[in-house]
Amino acid sequence: MKEAILDILKSDSYLAGIDFSVVTAEPGILEFSIPLNQNLMRPGGFMNGGAIMTVMDAAGGLCVMTYGDVTNEVTVNMNTSFYHSVRVGPVKVRAKITKRGRNITFSKIKLYDGEGKLCAEATGSWYLTKAGE
Repeated sequence: MKEAILDILKSDSYLAGIDFSVVTAEPGILEFSIPLNQNLMRPGGFMNGGAIMTVMDAAGGLCVMTYGDVTNEVTVNMNTSFYHSVRVGPVKVRAKITKRGRNITFSKIKLYDGEGKLCAEATGSWYLTKAGE
């Protein structure tokens, strides 16, 4: 399953420039590790908020794809709270499905800095496309 997730990330031209490593990929749970490269930083030496939301959205969306019958997903909404700036990598992003419906699935995503501090948290929902639909 890890290889399938990496293949999706590499085939997405927007996400391909981010160096994702899949730590965990099992039904309903996904965890990434991402080095804090310069392309994710903003002036002042901390991670760009848009980059934070991007990797959290990717984690939430791909988490819903950890079930074998899901062939694609589209974000319906995502609400993000920022607690601390991210200055130290690698960044860890953990997503967990909180409710799985027929066409909409909900996830909670947490982002930690390289020191293990919770820096951002998001909840969201994703519309699912399944095999045969």
